[in-house]
Amino acid sequence: MTTDFYNLLLSDCALAAVLLALFFYVGKVSRGVRGIATWGVAHFLYSLGAAMLDGTAQVLVRAGNESLAAGIAGAGGLLACAGLVGLAWSIIQFVQQRALALWERALLPLCLAFSLVGVVLGGGVDAQGAAMSATEVIVLVVMLRHLWALRSAPDHVPARLMIVGCMVLLWLYGGDLLAALTGRYGPNPMWVNLDLSIWFLLNFCMLMLASFRAAEPLRRSALFDPLTGALNRRGLDNELQARGGRHAAEHGLAVIALDLDHFKAVNDDHGHEAGDLVLQRFSDVVRSCIRGDDLFARLGGEEFMLVLRDTQAETAQALAERIRQQVMGLEFAPSGAAIRVTVSLGVSFAADRNAPYDTLMRLADEALYAAKHKGRNRIEVRWLPA
Repeated sequence: MTTDFYNLLLSDCALAAVLLALFFYVGKVSRGVRGIATWGVAHFLYSLGAAMLDGTAQVLVRAGNESLAAGIAGAGGLLACAGLVGLAWSIIQFVQQRALALWERALLPLCLAFSLVGVVLGGGVDAQGAAMSATEVIVLVVMLRHLWALRSAPDHVPARLMIVGCMVLLWLYGGDLLAALTGRYGPNPMWVNLDLSIWFLLNFCMLMLASFRAAEPLRRSALFDPLTGALNRRGLDNELQARGGRHAAEHGLAVIALDLDHFKAVNDDHGHEAGDLVLQRFSDVVRSCIRGDDLFARLGGEEFMLVLRDTQAETAQALAERIRQQVMGLEFAPSGAAIRVTVSLGVSFAADRNAPYDTLMRLADEALYAAKHKGRNRIEVRWLPA
């Protein structure tokens, strides 16, 4: 082993210490997001353990101090295996945002057992190399399994880069495992730069994912109504722009304008807390009726809007009637006195699937105004001329 190679491993440990502080900071500002700080701690332990096993222990072996080399290799193997399991835990927690399952917790004693067997049997560097390589393979498979779940923007770009990096590492560490099992374990200087570069990529991508999660509350506050969870005007505009301002599907396009009847009286007679409860329960009803790709937005006050892609006129009218009926069935009693509400709906429909959204929204508003004018708690429909 050359001095330059050993210094490279020490530099990697120093970088891991800096990343540890950085991940701790990002984890602190990303309140409630699991897995971020865990990654920093785990990567530091892994880097330190790998440097002890691949660096210090190898130097001692070449110096003829086999007994001390075995001790350093054992300690390094334990640290590296613990850090590797921590990396798997971090990805599981980050992707799933939940506590670890029992079998996931069992990864730690399982992988530490690999290293402890080597210590007990006095296998030295080769035994610890086999234990670390086996743990690396297991951990990378677990990480790959969970990284596949990050498919939505903006997570999918760094997640796909991490998947490619993990697959390359899986190939490298599989070769290390084979070498260790045949008594030929030792770091290959030809691949060390590639190995460290990929880990730098994984850390960079993990920081990107963490920053996206940290910014998520700000993004949601800019695009979603905090009371009802519906899109706000900006959020609706963004979604429509993302769809190119036009619609492409097999069937037509519909817009439904919704307005709670006499909502001001609810606030005046029962207070704004009761009004907020009505808005929340109303929004829950609407969400329970629509599909996953339908857009639901609160435009202000008691005014809401639905944009339905790939639908037919009869389907849109049936949806509007279902919402109207379910809202009629709601009953609130926040302060003892019963509150009932109704909703008026204006439906606009275009058989042309490329009909412009703004025209359909204007027609839906006209239909809603007609429903209000004709007595409320009803549905009016307008068709866009072909």
